[in-house]
Amino acid sequence: MMPVFDVLVVGGGPAGLSAAFFLAQAGLRVGLVDDGGSPLVKAARVEDFPARPDAPSGKTLLADLTAQAERAGAELFAGEVVDVEDAGGVFFTRLAQGGHLQAERLLLATGDSLLVPARLGLEKDGVFVASDRQGRTGYPGVYVAGRVRGLFPDYAGVVAGDGIWVAVALLSDLRGEPYLRYEEDRGA
Repeated sequence: MMPVFDVLVVGGGPAGLSAAFFLAQAGLRVGLVDDGGSPLVKAARVEDFPARPDAPSGKTLLADLTAQAERAGAELFAGEVVDVEDAGGVFFTRLAQGGHLQAERLLLATGDSLLVPARLGLEKDGVFVASDRQGRTGYPGVYVAGRVRGLFPDYAGVVAGDGIWVAVALLSDLRGEPYLRYEEDRGA
């Protein structure tokens, strides 16, 4: 039987990988499904990513972000989510390649793909998914990050930051208080 993840991140670009890393590092059980379709794989050089003066290729940057998420404890799955069902507290996702994954919450970082948001009937804002400032959709337990929100230019560093921003909101919602990562943030 497949485990039930605390959060399933759908999308393995900079937003999804950064969110998965941050959530796993905070102690959540995180799964990430990546169909390999990030447009970043075509980039010869990524010059807009913080702390990367080497301007790696898109493939290299994605490989580094993937390794970082895995080291933090996120479980990665190659595949494409083609359907999702809300079973009252647990989301069941079906993969095109067969099999399914289960999670209590979804974080959708699907870029321009609106298949999963459409399956859930998420409200749209133009061609993008409607959300509040923190990436919460109108559907309980479903968050969106990165390009699918339509709020930011599609720069790797910007959408990676949005992935972390939305992860912090998810953690704050889950814990019922603002998520503070460092002890000095708590006044210790």
